[in-house]
Amino acid sequence: MKHTIGFIGGGRVTKILLQGYKNKDVKVEKIIVTDTNKEVLANLERQFPEIEASDAKSAAGQDIVFIALHPPVVMDALELIKNNVKAEATVISLAPKINLPKLSMKLGHVKNLARLIPNPTSYINEGYNPVTFA
Repeated sequence: MKHTIGFIGGGRVTKILLQGYKNKDVKVEKIIVTDTNKEVLANLERQFPEIEASDAKSAAGQDIVFIALHPPVVMDALELIKNNVKAEATVISLAPKINLPKLSMKLGHVKNLARLIPNPTSYINEGYNPVTFA
């Protein structure tokens, strides 16, 4: 079964995960990435032509949603997208300081919540990534 993936934020950690997927030839139905910086999106599209640049609400409507934002803007972003996240989606926060109760406060209808702190070695499919699940 192929899934769809949405990245809210297209920075360094998104690039690390996308490269890891590419290295392992991970097949998904669709990958949507959003970022407020158009240059960041353009660079990602050049490096990963399989992605689709779109808005946060579109990215939030996917099967797996990565919240790849800096902690100060996460809660506002969650407020913006909460109605677009499907109840059966898996939402994974990559932001430090945003714990599972905070995620649940904004996305109470979503039961599949996780936090993941990717290490740069994910870029070469090595190392480990600490993860915790709700």
